[in-house]
Amino acid sequence: MIAVVNSPYESDFDHDIGQLEQYFTDIASRPWEVSERDYFNLFSSHFTFHTKIVEEIIFEARRVLMPERRIYVKRLVAYHKHAGEWFAELQRKRKQFSQKDMVTA
Repeated sequence: MIAVVNSPYESDFDHDIGQLEQYFTDIASRPWEVSERDYFNLFSSHFTFHTKIVEEIIFEARRVLMPERRIYVKRLVAYHKHAGEWFAELQRKRKQFSQKDMVTA
């Protein structure tokens, strides 16, 4: 999918990055703050791995940057930054939610 940004072959980067953005929109719409702990931990593991893969793709794309693909690398960087900020905020909310439960228990 997105790893093709590093490929010398033609690809539909707008479509590929669009799918990545749709994936994020879908997961960001879910109520992770109140999900069961095991389910949240599984999601956290998956999402952390996902963002690490995107980070590595960005690193490699910058290393072998093809000037005509710079705009796509910028989109990936913006996606990665937004996803990281969202996840940090989610973890903060999750922590507050679990502390709130402990107080009311």
